[in-house]
Amino acid sequence: MTSSADAPDPRAQRRSRRAYRAGFAVAIAAVVLSVTLLPFAVISLYQTFHQPVGGVVYDLAPPRAGGGETTTLNVAAVTINEVSQVIQLRVSGEHRCVARCGEVESVQFSSVRANAAGALGAAPSVTVALPRQTGAVNQLVSLPITGNLIDYPFDHYRLVLGVALRIVAPGGSSAAVSPSAAREGLAFSVTNDVPRMTLAKPRLESVAAPTGATYDQVITLTLSRPVYLRVLTVLLILLITLASIYGVLLEPFQRILATIGGLVLGIWGVRSLLVGSYPPDSTGVDLVLEAVILLILLTVIGRATWHLYRSGRDASDRD
Repeated sequence: MTSSADAPDPRAQRRSRRAYRAGFAVAIAAVVLSVTLLPFAVISLYQTFHQPVGGVVYDLAPPRAGGGETTTLNVAAVTINEVSQVIQLRVSGEHRCVARCGEVESVQFSSVRANAAGALGAAPSVTVALPRQTGAVNQLVSLPITGNLIDYPFDHYRLVLGVALRIVAPGGSSAAVSPSAAREGLAFSVTNDVPRMTLAKPRLESVAAPTGATYDQVITLTLSRPVYLRVLTVLLILLITLASIYGVLLEPFQRILATIGGLVLGIWGVRSLLVGSYPPDSTGVDLVLEAVILLILLTVIGRATWHLYRSGRDASDRD
């Protein structure tokens, strides 16, 4: 015969059923979200393999038919330093003269909106000197960009690139050429060679140049993470979080104590898959994983407190 003291508490049973139903609903939502997002990741992966880095060329100033002095360049994004917010560009191409080159020329590349609003001074710029005769052009240049690494993998980096063809005087000073001469004498394209980054279609901008500056064209280049990386990051963090919480809540307390160290290391190990070699504690992924580890440890401490309380109460009842 079962005594009233041993009978199950109806309120505790109702709370337990509600907790299991809530956990089941969260698990179903996670499965639905995974099934919904995975096709986008697969399509993005297919596009990445089908169209590798550097496979897309954007002709921003196509060459014009003419018999004069012309310069054709390709501006390729090579690397990005997300911490110092600097992009490295490889400028390559050809400077061609029909017979004999005329005046010495150079091409100036400027990061138009790198400075904060109201900051003094001209926009950061670099100059690529063109050969005095027909010849190849090949130079690496660096310019500041704007972006925020903390938003990884939803971070994006923007370079508002001002391009100007200039004539170099014998003393070293330079002056802008006329817009018509720039259109006739300079043609360039843009490509992306940065791994795990995609380049959106560049946009031609109409930007008022600061005093003393002249741009033949201003183009906005925006680089961001591919879709598959965003989807996989979200799903991995979500699933590792749910698996860890379910494990801590549903496993017997004695078994949790033996596995909590491996659980914490496993959660932090996900970082190497998602973030790679970026500096530690610098991205949103780091903050989320640290919050998950803190939540897991707080849950373990809560269960330990309850376990010790129950054990002490049972020992008092036996005495």
